[in-house]
Amino acid sequence: MTTLDSTSARAARAAGGILRAALVALAISTSSAFAADGTPLDRAGLITTFEDDFDTFSQIDPNGPPEEQIGTWKTWHPFGATPFALVSRTFPRNGELQVYVDRYFPANGPRQVGERAHSVQDGILSLRAEPARPDMRRRIFGRRYTSAMISSWGSFSQRYGLFEVRAKFPAGKGLWPAFWLLPDNSGGPPELDVFEFLGHTPTTLHTTFHSIARGRRAGGTREVRTVNLTEAFHTYGVEWTPQTLIYYLDDVEVARFPTPADMHRPMYMIANLAVGGSWPGAPDAYTVFPATLQIDWVRVHRRQAQAQ
Repeated sequence: MTTLDSTSARAARAAGGILRAALVALAISTSSAFAADGTPLDRAGLITTFEDDFDTFSQIDPNGPPEEQIGTWKTWHPFGATPFALVSRTFPRNGELQVYVDRYFPANGPRQVGERAHSVQDGILSLRAEPARPDMRRRIFGRRYTSAMISSWGSFSQRYGLFEVRAKFPAGKGLWPAFWLLPDNSGGPPELDVFEFLGHTPTTLHTTFHSIARGRRAGGTREVRTVNLTEAFHTYGVEWTPQTLIYYLDDVEVARFPTPADMHRPMYMIANLAVGGSWPGAPDAYTVFPATLQIDWVRVHRRQAQAQ
């Protein structure tokens, strides 16, 4: 991971201050029943409980028994009968067009696509999406694209705290990156989306949560108008407390919601780059592949006096 010299660091801090001021104005101008006030994130008293700067990629091998799956990140969901089942590698109900692959997938045949799905260079993890060649499509349930995801399911989860990621988004219709939380031993809801982003609306950030506390699916969402998020890295976070969900962009509050009654269990993290689906639609002729969600780091903190 690269570091800034003192001159560059001062320039970056100055630019960051200008950007934060712009974000505050833009966030306040967006009407919402859960209006944010642009308050800066207070980092005093935070204790870091998880940190990955992606100097390497600690990937878990899905082929071994669970007790031998050592590492930080799984590259599949826990919803299928096996790590290679369709529902372990995509969400069919969303109409997504990708299958999440890794260097272990598919079990048989050439792996020239899967080995490129996750890569680390200069402290940046890239999750890569691209069209699948015909020989690969036969092994990925006929889906049109391969892509990548990471999940801390089974290796790290936490109840309450500040969950954050520094990332750069891809541009283009049909690209749907996200960073989100699910409760241990559950596919949700509840679900806490730190961010969702659609590549064809580069100046809009989506902050969302889903709940089933009242026996039916419910939730809240806010569209935050901002700068073009595909042009640079930004920090996205949510501080989850027993009372409130507070969303931040570059340490500036942009949304808040009351914590739903069913969101009080430890949750694990997921970052993924979906392709297509009922919400973003399919890629078009202007979508550039390969497309990458670039992640600089993932961090989790808790307040000193926070309940565990």
